[in-house]
Amino acid sequence: MKRFYFVGYVFFVALIVVATSRVTAVAQDGTAVDKKTIVVFAAASTTNAIDEIKQQFAKQAGINVQTSYAASAPLAQQIVNGADADIFISADTKWADYLAEKKLVAQRRDALGNRLVIVVPNGSKPDIKKPEDLIVKPIEHIAIGEPDSVPAGKYAKQALIKLDLWEKLKEKTVPAQDVRQALTFVETGAAEAGIVYATDAAISKKVKVAVEIPETLTGPIRYPIVLLIQGIGKPEAELFFRYLNSPEAVKIFKKYGFIIQTQ
Repeated sequence: MKRFYFVGYVFFVALIVVATSRVTAVAQDGTAVDKKTIVVFAAASTTNAIDEIKQQFAKQAGINVQTSYAASAPLAQQIVNGADADIFISADTKWADYLAEKKLVAQRRDALGNRLVIVVPNGSKPDIKKPEDLIVKPIEHIAIGEPDSVPAGKYAKQALIKLDLWEKLKEKTVPAQDVRQALTFVETGAAEAGIVYATDAAISKKVKVAVEIPETLTGPIRYPIVLLIQGIGKPEAELFFRYLNSPEAVKIFKKYGFIIQTQ
């Protein structure tokens, strides 16, 4: 807890510095307009948490945060190809490592954790109590993230392989471009079941958790928060990077079901 209080103090001091040194312009009505915007590329599964955090940050600091949400792989590839981003939040350590290899990472914290669950639509008739139950005939479609590029899909495939179920179920899987799309497939009835993050299941009123998948089957699911090279020397970006580790941000991450990793 002491670490979070210290981060909060650092944020308060930095906020004063940024607030007095930001580059501004003057609108026609005489109002000061911030010319700088922080650009954050973040895994789709962080959407609700980051949206709330950036709104709180904007109220406190008066700094706008522009977000782009998608699967971690295409976001990382866009950054390598020159996309305008200051901070990257990945649902997989692999893509943060990939950017580090490209010399694009200035600072990094593997700050968050998650876990997988099997979800079914509310009122679903098939009684799913364990992963093996997905073999039953009423389950014809299982929504998962694209296993070759979407972290949630990669973890789902890994768990099913360890359970000796992948070969039996792969023909039923419906690959999604990110975990939120996999959740939508289940919500809309396009799939009778899905494997998504617990944090995604928690925000939906249209699905229920049938099975929790233990970490022993997936390995640790970690979310690196990365300050990119482009963000160095940009006080607003460095401030938001620190703010993501503040007590206020931690409280929001916990609210949405993320596991906070001690550093």
